[in-house]
Amino acid sequence: MQSEKMMILKMLEEGKINADEASRLLAAGEDRGQRSEVRAAPPPVRPPASGGVPASQRVPGAPTESAIDSMGRKIGAFVKEMEPKVKKVAGVVVEKTASAAESISKSLSGRASAEKPMAYSAGQTAGYAAPKAKAAAGGIEDVVEIKVEQPGGELNLTGLNGQVLVKGYNGDKISAKIYTVAKRAGARVSLATLGNKYYLSFDENDFERVCIDAFVPESMFDNIKVATVNGDLSLSTVSANFVFVENIGGSTEVVGVNARQLSVESNNGVLSLKDTTAERGHVENFNGPININKIDIADLKATTFNGGIDMQIAAFAAYDSYKWYVETSNGKLFVVLPTYATLGYHIKAHAALDAVKLGLVSMNYLRNDRSFVEAKSANFDSSLKQVEMELATSNAPLIIN
Repeated sequence: MQSEKMMILKMLEEGKINADEASRLLAAGEDRGQRSEVRAAPPPVRPPASGGVPASQRVPGAPTESAIDSMGRKIGAFVKEMEPKVKKVAGVVVEKTASAAESISKSLSGRASAEKPMAYSAGQTAGYAAPKAKAAAGGIEDVVEIKVEQPGGELNLTGLNGQVLVKGYNGDKISAKIYTVAKRAGARVSLATLGNKYYLSFDENDFERVCIDAFVPESMFDNIKVATVNGDLSLSTVSANFVFVENIGGSTEVVGVNARQLSVESNNGVLSLKDTTAERGHVENFNGPININKIDIADLKATTFNGGIDMQIAAFAAYDSYKWYVETSNGKLFVVLPTYATLGYHIKAHAALDAVKLGLVSMNYLRNDRSFVEAKSANFDSSLKQVEMELATSNAPLIIN
């Protein structure tokens, strides 16, 4: 009897039956047990005056009346004891199933958003079908397209708890896949316009998740803002007067951007800036490293807290004068700089609790201490390209090559 109950509970835990079915099987088993016990008992015999069944009339191996009563009480107690456990096991099964479904949904969405974008030639749209909506795992995927009527406008694409991927192409339409998980029925997201402003319109209180995968005209906007929370963000191959990128809780990538003013703010993730040109740039990360590669920014401020900065600079080409301020906290600052005859440096480097190592040649040292170095290129005043850099770090080395 007990092994049968254990088998029922094991089937419940494995998901082969639900809680209601388990309860019915347990109850049926109890009835069968009681009937079998009744069948196993001997025919009723009037007991003698002293009580009990005479030994000569007992069936060998049959339980006594007191044993039957005791067994019945134990079965009843066992069923009562197991009832809350059955419900608890059922709850755990449901919770694990829901968690697995959510993980699968996130995985599918992440893979769909990470697909490699297609390339488009002049005059082509992003190639999506007519606007439609289809059911997705845990949410809705909308495909939208809108034409940008005239240049000089503003683009604002903001996600929520999910990826935002925006790529410029040579065309005049915004084509986007928008994946959403709503908190209430009927909640919708739309790609809206107001004058020459194009933006994603939704109420944050109505959604658990809003992801964007969009192709946009690469050079038709004066201002571009791209942002998300708790998801990866990527902005690439766009040109604008002002570009603002903001991400909290995910990795951030800015590649192939051309702007007069560039602002990138990130939190709790890796921040990558590559192949980007700007007159002024502000790059800030908190609780994560910054990787900078092949940028050309005249006035740059790059700071990170609780992370290092790795800078690989190929050339200073677009401007004649550069002023850079770069600071890390609790992370190494490593800078690789180009050297050629028409380029001159004025460098101030400070490592508060570690050492500065300056590996550039033909430098005149104004100060050369272990943790502080100030040096100028021998030809700085006559150089066609002049770069002034102030570098600082704490609790880690500062290396310039």
